[in-house]
Amino acid sequence: MRLSISLLFVACLLLPFPAQCWWENGHRTVARIAAANLTPAARTRVSKLLGVPDTADDVAEAMAKAATWADEIKKDRPDTAAWHYIDLTEQDPKTAFADRCAGDNCVTARILLFKQQLSSQKHAADAPAFSDQDALRFLIHFVGDVEQPLHAISDADQGGNCEPLDPPMGKARNLHAFWDGYLPDALNPDDKLLAAQLNKDIAGFSDTRRQGLAEGDEQKWAWESHEIAIAAIYKRLKIPEEPAEFPTNCASAPEAITSDKLDLTPGYAEAMLPVVRLQLERGGLRLAKLLNETL
Repeated sequence: MRLSISLLFVACLLLPFPAQCWWENGHRTVARIAAANLTPAARTRVSKLLGVPDTADDVAEAMAKAATWADEIKKDRPDTAAWHYIDLTEQDPKTAFADRCAGDNCVTARILLFKQQLSSQKHAADAPAFSDQDALRFLIHFVGDVEQPLHAISDADQGGNCEPLDPPMGKARNLHAFWDGYLPDALNPDDKLLAAQLNKDIAGFSDTRRQGLAEGDEQKWAWESHEIAIAAIYKRLKIPEEPAEFPTNCASAPEAITSDKLDLTPGYAEAMLPVVRLQLERGGLRLAKLLNETL
């Protein structure tokens, strides 16, 4: 049974950092959904790459563990930090991906590059900087990232990181953290149980609906998340639209952003739960489709 927003608020306040009140839950849920929808051939390849027995449970656990690796290495590999998002502005057209992804340093480009590595669609001279195991771990993580709406937008606010919440929601002190962790945990703070719930829903979908949720490529997924961010977050919360600026830290973000503290209501959080649920289902099915076609 899903925890109520009020109960989760209290629970997250009581749990010590870094408790499961952040986006690890969402990433692991996406990985578990994907694991349950792999073909036998893809599951075998995943088991070999991750070094675990080729069983449904072992592969699901290994993928869930792998889902957070890309965040865990950012301290030692700061050059990978920009790979987790793409800063599309509210004014950007669909053709802006190349402009917002200089040097392939964005989430959509990295999904494509690691997908190509695992499918051997690369020139022989292009020695990969990461092992195939690491390429898989990046893919598992980045497909989850691209489904988080605030990983596909920036309103001169670092994807909501510079939008303070007053009061905080659980441990989320800014808008990005609210979407990263608070909302997935509001569905269920246990990723194994949450994935089981969502996989049960998916099992009841028609083939047409499942295929529709999984379709597209990394740019389509990012643009879809971008549009959700505009409609469900920036417009709904009446956050002012800023010029196309990209501050390197929140101290240099526009004052209109940093001074406009958001008071998110339980009603807003409740209204966003179906959005998060759908994005997690999409992420899991899309990751499964990508791996089924690539491995």
